[in-house]
Amino acid sequence: MKIRSLSIRNFRGISELAWAIPNANIVCLIGRGDSTKSTILEALRRLFYPQWNLSFDDADFHLCDPSRHIRIEAILGDLPDAFRDLEKYGHWLCGWNLETRKLMIDPGEGLEDVLRIRLDVADDLEPSWSIIKNAEDEGVQFKASDRAKVAVSLIGAVSDRHLTWSRGSILSQLTETENITSSLTSVARAAKAALDNRRGADLADFDAVARAAETTARALGVNVAASYKTHLDTDAINVRIGGLALHDGDMPLRQLGLGSKRMLTTGLQKQALREQHITLFDEVEVGLEPHRIARLLKHFKEDATGQYFLTTHSPVVLRELNVGDLHIVHRNGGLINVVAAKKPAIAEAVQGRIRVGAEAFLAPKIVVCEGATEVGFLRGLDDYWHTSEHMESFAYRGVALFDANGAGKIKDIAENIKELGYDVAVLADSDAPNLFSEADAQALRDASITVTKWDNELSIEERIFFDVPWAGVMSSFEVAREIWGNDQSLLDQLRTQFGQDFNRDFARWVDTRELRTALGKAAKTGDWFKRQAWSQEWALVIAGHLRDEAIRGCDLVRQLDGLRNWIDDV
Repeated sequence: MKIRSLSIRNFRGISELAWAIPNANIVCLIGRGDSTKSTILEALRRLFYPQWNLSFDDADFHLCDPSRHIRIEAILGDLPDAFRDLEKYGHWLCGWNLETRKLMIDPGEGLEDVLRIRLDVADDLEPSWSIIKNAEDEGVQFKASDRAKVAVSLIGAVSDRHLTWSRGSILSQLTETENITSSLTSVARAAKAALDNRRGADLADFDAVARAAETTARALGVNVAASYKTHLDTDAINVRIGGLALHDGDMPLRQLGLGSKRMLTTGLQKQALREQHITLFDEVEVGLEPHRIARLLKHFKEDATGQYFLTTHSPVVLRELNVGDLHIVHRNGGLINVVAAKKPAIAEAVQGRIRVGAEAFLAPKIVVCEGATEVGFLRGLDDYWHTSEHMESFAYRGVALFDANGAGKIKDIAENIKELGYDVAVLADSDAPNLFSEADAQALRDASITVTKWDNELSIEERIFFDVPWAGVMSSFEVAREIWGNDQSLLDQLRTQFGQDFNRDFARWVDTRELRTALGKAAKTGDWFKRQAWSQEWALVIAGHLRDEAIRGCDLVRQLDGLRNWIDDV
């Protein structure tokens, strides 16, 4: 069986979600923390909970308001014959169009037979499961035994239970019930025999009390058939099924690392279920190294019997999966929107973007930077703004940086990412209008993308050397000297840009437009700050100069203020 669609109302952080799910075996939810990815998995678990005693409390309602009832619905497809039988739910079948992902009230030609499953929870906290056709239907009860047949299970942060024979665990599913009962009786008897063999060593004090009790009994005329002794009462020995657990030698497997336990649980689950199943895996990367993440995901891909719903915060997972597996969860208050990364016009391009910049796709706001210099520069500004000016960090504001690796790629990348529902900004030079023109920038602005692009066809190096105070210019040159460790090479590059009258004694330089121009061009053509680490160091040195009142109206400060306003949602 497979879930074709999911809708959620008033459950925890979700006020409303409507999501038509592609026909795929792997559905991986990505997005920033607190975007309700885990809540979506929990809603699915509760919708198909295999027992009747599922508890809710007021905190499960959106905004903790039980007057707004919880409603979770799913369209369940790929049904077994037993569910389609008229004696079961055959009268309640609907039709699902796999291509358009639309629900029809009745089955029909070219449509898949599906069931519309509903879980309602009112302020009395009593869950009610039903199968309906129309939204207004009361429907028919969806029995716990049938919910169990859907085989929905959640593998979360704690997997210890599944490595024991406790009720409902995977190991219990792998074991015949009659054998368990018989084996537990034998275990109790074995415990009694083992203790009897160690009577002299372990029960001497207890047997002394037993002999005293026997003496009292005989004195009072109580019949003693043999003699009193201490022993285990097999009826009172509580050898519970949950007390049996998997061991590696003498070590219980619950002492394995978290990642190992989750991997083992996943493999056992596939073996236990044998048939179709729906597995919910929260934060699939937890406790696993990259190579074991890859192995686990390969296991998912090879399992034709399962539909896997995953959540992740790991770029490793994104790189191992295909773009068709990824779905971005966006949250606007309680309104949740799930966007498929595989959009027809941009799927191939997005796949490549994820390969080279997976980290960015885990944040809600992305700055598309022209190259490594811009990425490093913004990282340096972020460090300075946060530590020295006590501004909120990029991480707190949910901002990630994406290296476009060239001006000619900026427009397409920004448009692609915007189409996936992200909030997007651009930081670009203006010195290559044939690659990224003002018309390109305006097209992005028209698409609600914030564009930071220097005036007068300048690179970031030229813009900074033109606009910062003279002390900032000299500090920038000192950074370049420290990075390169070769004064003569830097001065040769400057002389090329300045001309014959260039003064190589930088201790005697004075502020002129000609020297600023030469410094900017030399820094650009000589790649003085082209690595992220270099430009980050540069930004940290000059950031303090950006607050100089003498340059408040310059292009550099004005553009960076605009970008900062976007970061802060001003």
